[in-house]
This record gives sequence, C-alpha cells and structure tokens, in this order.
Amino acid sequence: MTLTTTTTASSAESQAKMDVKGGALPGEENLPTSEMDLLAKLEAANKLIESDAKSLNSLHSTHSRKNSDTSQISLSSSGNSVAEEDIWTTWATILNDWEEHLKRKNPCVSELVRRGIPHHFRAIVWQQLSGASEGDKKQYAEYIKATSACEKVIRRDIARTYPEVEFFKEKDGPGQEALFNVIKAYSLHDREVGYCQGSGFIVGLLLMQMPEEEAFAVLVQIMQQHRMRHMFKPSMSELGLCMYQLENLVQEQIPDMHIHFQQQGFQTTMYASSWFLTLYTTTLNVNLSCRIMDVFLSEGMEFIFKVALALLLTGKETLLCLDMEAMLKFFQKSCPVAWRRM
Repeated sequence: MTLTTTTTASSAESQAKMDVKGGALPGEENLPTSEMDLLAKLEAANKLIESDAKSLNSLHSTHSRKNSDTSQISLSSSGNSVAEEDIWTTWATILNDWEEHLKRKNPCVSELVRRGIPHHFRAIVWQQLSGASEGDKKQYAEYIKATSACEKVIRRDIARTYPEVEFFKEKDGPGQEALFNVIKAYSLHDREVGYCQGSGFIVGLLLMQMPEEEAFAVLVQIMQQHRMRHMFKPSMSELGLCMYQLENLVQEQIPDMHIHFQQQGFQTTMYASSWFLTLYTTTLNVNLSCRIMDVFLSEGMEFIFKVALALLLTGKETLLCLDMEAMLKFFQKSCPVAWRRM
C-alpha cells in the first residue's frame, strides 16, 4: 500500500487546525483546547487515509458493512451545512421519516452525525443507525430472567466499569444492576462469545443514553453488523486482522513512528488492542466516546482506524523520544489519564 499523493501528516494537521479555526461546528465552539486539538488530529488522520486509495479500499473490503460515500470527517463548515438553530428541527424531521431518508441515502444525515448528535436525540438516533430491532428488545425480558454461567465474572468486573461516573458508582445500585443485566443478557444471546472484558464499557456508554432493553438491542447490532463479536470470539482473529491493518497504515502514513516502533520492538497490540475492543471508551472521556460512537454507528470500523491514527499523531513528538518501556507507560498510564481529562 503506497501513498498516492504528497500529503504529509504535518501539512494535513496544519490544514485541519485552519479548518477548525475557520468554521467551528455547532456545539464545538466551547470545547476545551485539548479536545479541539484531538479533533484536528482526527481530521489530519482522515486526510492521510483518504489520500491512499489502496489503504482505504483495504479497510472498506474487510470492515465496511455498507458502501459509504461519507467517510470524510470534516471539521469545517461546508456550503451545505445546516445552521445551528435548525439542527434540532432537522433531526426531528429526519427521525419522523427515517426509512425514507435511509432509502434515499440522504447525505444530510451523515453530515449531521459527523457534527455530533444532540444529546437528547442520541438514544433514538443510535438505535436507528444501528438497526436495533424490536425483537431483541422483547427477547431481553426473557434473558434477564435466565441464569448465565458468566454471572460471577460479570459481577466482579462491573465495579471497575466507569468508576468515575456517578450512575455506576454505587455498589449493586441501579447503574451497576443495569450493566449486569445487559452484559448477562448478551452472554446468553451469543453463547459462542459469552462475556469478554471490555464489552462492559461499550454497554456502559449505551446505558448513559438509553434504557436497558434499548441498550441491549443496540449492542446486538454493534456486535453483529460491525463484526465486533468476531473481536471477542476465542480466536480473536478479527482483532489480529485489525492490528495488522493498523500497523500497515502507520507504516505508510506515519513512517517515522513505524520505524521507531520497529526499532524498539514495540508491537501494535501493545497499545491498540484495547482501543478496538472497547471502541476507545476506556481511553477517552465520555463526551468524546459518544462522538466516536456517533460516527462509528454511521460509518463503521474504518472510522476506528482514523481515530487510532489521530491519537498517534497527538503523541508523536513524545513517542519518538521514548524506549519500549517508556512507551508502554505512556499508553497505559499517561495517555488515558490525560485524554480522559479532556
């Protein structure tokens, strides 16, 4: 896979920052500087991937669940942008006739998703984007009455899921019980996968937006339609494929970092496995995790690769100065603390 243009990380990043300054998106004007910087890096990573047709085709062929013409994640206002005061009205109109907009592949939907879904619409939009079914919601009621062989392990882990979020802090409180119920239900729904650590953070993010049965129905679609269940299967073959593809992307698009990683014997799995298994919910704060979930449900796994490159770009200058042990500490301790405080 070879770059087909002369686009560089630094030039794309610089242009991204100009884009941000030139046209902030609705709801982004008051974001912390560090969060805006990460969004700028995401734009830079996006431009790098878009510049390499081979890389993009490789990701499309193995991960996209649908053909998408909306892979460009723009931080700048466009000529077709919806005015801020009309955002809510537009979302309400789209949701009232969702099937029709879906049939017509209305580009307005994708643009609005990339801008960030308003909090009050997230529950219903995530359900619509994922294709959550009423059948799964009804089946959920049966699952929570049943017993799972994974219950003991689930109970042990839920206390460590979003410990900083008030809803999940109380031992055996409503938040922890909701987590337990949804995770247990999925372990019964998909017995081949059962329960795997990491899925609880995805469930927790869903539960911050919607009731249990809706969270379960969205989780089922995330696992099936976006191939996340293959990440959690005993062989973890899908995770291995993602790590291989990410390593190739880094080699092509951040070559100096790839060389440094190779020289230090620093494997992709050492820093990126948890990113893909949890969709960044253990790495970034809740606000950014929601923004990532917005686009992930709309555009699929390709977007997760773009976020990975964006995060690597944010730490590039530091990483190039570290040895393997220091890089492990950087990714395991320093980065999660800093990024979750954004």
